[in-house]
Amino acid sequence: MTDSSLDLQDDTALIRFEGRDEAIPLVLSLAQRAKRQICIIGPNIDATLFDTPEFVECLKKLALSSPKAEVKILSQKTKINVQRGHRIIPLAQHLTSSIHIRKPDNNHSDIQNILVLIDDFAYLKCPRASYYDGTACFYDRLEVQTLQSQFDNIWAHGTAEMSIRRLNL
Repeated sequence: MTDSSLDLQDDTALIRFEGRDEAIPLVLSLAQRAKRQICIIGPNIDATLFDTPEFVECLKKLALSSPKAEVKILSQKTKINVQRGHRIIPLAQHLTSSIHIRKPDNNHSDIQNILVLIDDFAYLKCPRASYYDGTACFYDRLEVQTLQSQFDNIWAHGTAEMSIRRLNL
């Protein structure tokens, strides 16, 4: 897969990707299509995929585009993201009404995959977070509906991530 193949890709085609060099532009291309919502789940807020200036700018544009726009992130371990200065953390601290980060409950504490959902039509899945191999599709409403239902279930039982809270004195 190449950058130019993303532009020519049939939106309904299943895209298989291997490695970070293919995953990074794919995640960015998906995020650029978002109009209402981006949902992300992973063991942490993956720095390779989500800590680029371009991706963070996409989140910012989405969050500021409409009062109904939102970014939801489910992450088991965000302390490492805070310690390493992940770009999403200060953005979430600044745009608290649009960007939400939660920690899954104990029943879902073993998350090992990365999942990105864009609105109600696109997704990216990495079954093993550290390998950046997986599948994506720019338009598959049925699959996104199934994945969104799973995400919403975990989200509903999650709690606000306290490690990203900023104390204003």
